[in-house]
Amino acid sequence: MREAMSATPPERAQLRVTVVGSGERTLVSVAGELDIATADEFTASLRDALAGGPVTLDLAELSFVDSSGLRALDGLLEEIDREGWTLGIRPDVGRGVRQLLELTGMIGLLPFEGRPEARGGPG
Repeated sequence: MREAMSATPPERAQLRVTVVGSGERTLVSVAGELDIATADEFTASLRDALAGGPVTLDLAELSFVDSSGLRALDGLLEEIDREGWTLGIRPDVGRGVRQLLELTGMIGLLPFEGRPEARGGPG
């Protein structure tokens, strides 16, 4: 006789995107996990903010990024260039996320504030 095992569905990854307009720039803060379950939400929120003007992206509370999250970032960079949007990323990124960005070479592509190559203009 086999015992029935109750399968608990995996918890949905949590992502919190906060958008705050402050003068000439909009601050988009991201917390939680940027993965296959949340990449579309992240992309849509950031795209909407960028379409309205210059954006500062705060990833300090981002705890995890998978390949879907990296793909979302890469796609947004291409869209920023194509649309002429302005994005600057605050340099205070969590250690695990920073390591992933370094290992994949993405760290050099992202427009961190304080670097002259911030995409779309001054960071």
